[in-house]
Parts: sequence; structure tokens; C-alpha cells
Amino acid sequence: MKTLTQWIAPLTLAGMTGMTGTAMADDGSLTQDDLLRLLDGAEAYGFSHYEEFDLDDGHRLELEGWRDDGWRLEVDMRTEDGNLLHEAQRQSQIPDWSLTGDQLRQALANAHRAGLQRFSTLDVDDGGTIEIEGRDADDREIELRLDHNMKVTGVEND
Repeated sequence: MKTLTQWIAPLTLAGMTGMTGTAMADDGSLTQDDLLRLLDGAEAYGFSHYEEFDLDDGHRLELEGWRDDGWRLEVDMRTEDGNLLHEAQRQSQIPDWSLTGDQLRQALANAHRAGLQRFSTLDVDDGGTIEIEGRDADDREIELRLDHNMKVTGVEND
């Protein structure tokens, strides 16, 4: 079985090196395009289902989720280039409420249409409710809630 670290070299060579620190705002949030590039990298590592992501200190994306075979993954990657900083794996089962990569992308797209321009966190609970935080076009903090059908059910502006 390959570890996640064994996926990093091909991924970096395959284009993640094109990302730069200029893609991040001073508040540590990411644009939708930059976040999607990092999620593409996560799928190359083996992620198939997601529970949460969190942008930590503006330069580290923490991802939690599962591989198709049920192993639970916790990965930290540098936002600038997608390089792996930390990985942990343990045998588990994929819960029904977790988000597939396609569902995660749909949630991000719906949040973007609802006003989120830059993303910092996403969390899905065991009831299927999704919370996404980030910033709107006026750089105000915004939190969105989506149901398991990816429909926006609440918006909170700070």
C-alpha cells in the first residue's frame, strides 16, 4: 500500500508548483480556483470523501476525509505548492454523510454563487449539514449553511 507521501512527487511535478503565495489574501483565505487546485491534489493523494477542510495560518490546508477503501485520512498541505506537510491514516469506514469530491465541488460552487468569494473552512456534520466560511466580494466575513442537497439554507454576515 502506498502512503500519501509517495504521491507527492508526481503531483508536484504535475503542476501544483504553479501556485504561488500571491493567490492567498492576507486573511489566509483562498480563491475558489486555488482551493479547487488543492482539492485536485488531495484526490491524487487518494481522497474520495471529505469531512472538513480548514485553512490554518494562511499557508497550510488541513483536510480530513477518507479513501475509497475506507481508510481515514488527515493531511496538511502547503497552500503555495500543494506539498505535503503531515499525513495520518487509520482504518475506518466511510460514513454516509461524508461528501464525495463532486459533492464538495458542488457545495463550493453554490457557496460561491451565494456570495462567498474566498474560502477558509468547510465542515460537514453527521446530519449532512455543511458550513462554509470565508469572505465576500467586500472582504466581509460570511458563513453559509447548506443542506445535504447542497441548497443554501442560511447566510450569516459579520
